[in-house]
Amino acid sequence: MGRHHVEVHQDGPARYRVLIDGMDITKGLAGLSLHMGVDQVPRLELDLLLVDMADLGPIEAEVRLRKATHEALVVLGWTPPAAEQRDPG
Repeated sequence: MGRHHVEVHQDGPARYRVLIDGMDITKGLAGLSLHMGVDQVPRLELDLLLVDMADLGPIEAEVRLRKATHEALVVLGWTPPAAEQRDPG
């Protein structure tokens, strides 16, 4: 995955905003981990608000993404299908 400009701003004792390449992805996050080491490029791991559907099996379904999740995925390099649908909230 490519490199991105990341900003984390504290808005209160336990409130933060996370921006990637200028896009606020806070509403689509459950959490994050930042790994930094000497002579290494920092690595940011994001925990997105997604539903765990482990071992669901093969199905065909209409996939809808919340706007915040959609924007977070796009800023990280995801290219949505041309006929994609997403929830307005």
